[in-house]
Amino acid sequence: MKVLEKQSRNVIHGGVDTLPEFPTLESKLVRLRQFRYKDIPTMPRLVTSDVVRYLVHVPYPYEMVDARRFINKSRRNFQLKKELDFAIELVDNGSLVGVISLQKIDRVSKNAQMGYWIGNKYWNMGIATESINLVIHHAFHVLRLHKVYANVLSTNRASIRVLEKNGLKKEGVLKHSIYKDDKFYDVLLYYRLNRRLN
Repeated sequence: MKVLEKQSRNVIHGGVDTLPEFPTLESKLVRLRQFRYKDIPTMPRLVTSDVVRYLVHVPYPYEMVDARRFINKSRRNFQLKKELDFAIELVDNGSLVGVISLQKIDRVSKNAQMGYWIGNKYWNMGIATESINLVIHHAFHVLRLHKVYANVLSTNRASIRVLEKNGLKKEGVLKHSIYKDDKFYDVLLYYRLNRRLN
């Protein structure tokens, strides 16, 4: 897969819509870019009950105020070099379809946690697979991280398959570590190492 990386420098005077130096990653299917405030109306339509049942820290119902809060937090964390939250959009029509993030970026230990979700209308299209591939490539080849890890509910079989397809391996299990919808869930820990830094 050919990976295109470019820096976003689009600053709108009188109100910043994108921050300078935020990376844009692109494949034939998806473009990963910084969130814009004009994305706010679309985000609640993507966060359906089918999506939220696999997520821990996303409120439901998800409203525009939640989207604005997320974007503001994302921008602060980017400026602090702690997090990269990418909007996932389709290359062919520019539709916003989900989120993928590198969180808890640790420059000392050279690792970061990856998280993502896709609107259920866009499941089974290869979007998560390509987005993960782009983010891991950026983490290893640009940020020079040694490890990318992800936590996934044991019930989220589709996400587990996508992680394994992208070369992540199961590291362990946190038994009954999430309480959600009146039930305890196991969390599976997955990781992938940057072999070039070994």
